[in-house]
Amino acid sequence: MPRPKSKMPARRFHVSGQSIVTFNSRTYYLGPHDSPESLARYAVLLAKYQAGGLTMPENFSVSDIEDQVQAMLGASQAGLIQEQQEDSPVLVAHVTALYREHLTTKYPISDQKEKNKERYRCEQVADRLDKMFGDVPVDQFGPVKLRQFRDDLVANGMSRKKDGSLRKPLARKYINRIVNGVIGMFTHAVSGELVDIAKVQQLKTLETLRCGQTTAPETAPVKPVPIEQVRQTAPHLSPIIKAMLRIQVATGMRPGELCIMRPCDIDRSGENWIYVPSKHKTGWRGKSKAIPLVGDARDAITEFLQRHPESFCFSPKEAMEWRHAVAAANRTTPMSCGNRPGTNRKKSPKRLPRDRYDPQSYRQAIQRAQKAAGVPHWFPYQLRHLNATTIRAALGGTEEAQALLGHSTALMTAHYAQESLEAAVRAAKVAPKL
Repeated sequence: MPRPKSKMPARRFHVSGQSIVTFNSRTYYLGPHDSPESLARYAVLLAKYQAGGLTMPENFSVSDIEDQVQAMLGASQAGLIQEQQEDSPVLVAHVTALYREHLTTKYPISDQKEKNKERYRCEQVADRLDKMFGDVPVDQFGPVKLRQFRDDLVANGMSRKKDGSLRKPLARKYINRIVNGVIGMFTHAVSGELVDIAKVQQLKTLETLRCGQTTAPETAPVKPVPIEQVRQTAPHLSPIIKAMLRIQVATGMRPGELCIMRPCDIDRSGENWIYVPSKHKTGWRGKSKAIPLVGDARDAITEFLQRHPESFCFSPKEAMEWRHAVAAANRTTPMSCGNRPGTNRKKSPKRLPRDRYDPQSYRQAIQRAQKAAGVPHWFPYQLRHLNATTIRAALGGTEEAQALLGHSTALMTAHYAQESLEAAVRAAKVAPKL
């Protein structure tokens, strides 16, 4: 039996310094904790919640009740509220605390390492900001202190080894990205009514680090990997990773798009098979993406389509089974001696094979094969550059390469989408083959 709804949800203290209350799984910020303003908002919200049968109206905002709140407070209370806000100034630690709460929604803990990694990076930046300026009032945190934070990143990086030495200096572009992330924290605090928009505009006046004007190193440009190195690596891969490699070489798709391929995402009704990723880099902008699977890409994916339509095509579990089968076939010890196949495996291992590869595990599998082949280091994203370079050389233009790689920057109309798809098919037919 479900727990009955509370008729009077409690008002609570939030680490940002505000009072909060939760109605119907939605949290409302009431203002400085225990201030007359927060108490008045709580009383009005509670009355609306109870009048609505223990539910809140859809699309309701705290700003909708400001007239009632001001009427309850009265003009005589305005000065008292201002005094309490001055006695309890908003600190930088309050800004980072509010942003940490936002991260739990933006990057919920999941099995996607990419999202978890981005959340961890943001939390590291928040920790660093707290350590340096957490107790500084927001009014006193301006471009000068933001520059001090940036200078510390240039000098000390994000982490150090146990002996205190710098683990790895941060690149100039990455430092600019971190600084923009700090400004993003203050921008989010504006929506939480902790910071005035003028503070964000003030922080944006700090110029970004430019090439040649800082000691921070530059990142090396990504270049296409020579196809000969890819072909030398391929024999040392498992059949599953090799098929993934063939598809990526032929289509130039991103590793993340490759790892989430499912039979249900591939339209096989027409002459050319079309793969529509369920998720892709620019999907949050409302952009669609279609990748033609022709030639070598179609041959490589065909054997992985005989499975449940919603299951992933490339499974680490299947790759592990293949490795065990190869090891058993290459066994030289008689079966009557030594361990029998499977007897020395853990019954309850802490880590089980996942249902699909991710970009990191895909890259690691290729790196192991590179070492076995003795070829120079390269990484899967260089295959996009190889694909684009080959197509441009073969067709003498960039339209087809942009269509195949999904580099257009405008939302496409139905007519333009068809032209882009035809251009992508032309590009796929001249793409490199493994």
